[in-house]
Amino acid sequence: MRPIINTREDLEALKGTEHYTEFIQSLKGSMIHKVNIAEYPENYGSPEYDGEVIEPIWEEVENLDTITRFGFTKEELNN
Repeated sequence: MRPIINTREDLEALKGTEHYTEFIQSLKGSMIHKVNIAEYPENYGSPEYDGEVIEPIWEEVENLDTITRFGFTKEELNN
């Protein structure tokens, strides 16, 4: 059964376990998000749209909200 981790204290109680390691990896993965920055016409994706296909343009964006919620800094997780 997977433990419920709501706080850093919950996580610290699991230190030395696979659950701790997995959660830290998830936190590290949460720092970067891919965002589609392509511009699309107003009706793109609707059945009435008959224009050309616009390929997505993916950009990586840093977001530290999740790690901050658990009381970590980017530097801590990168060490």
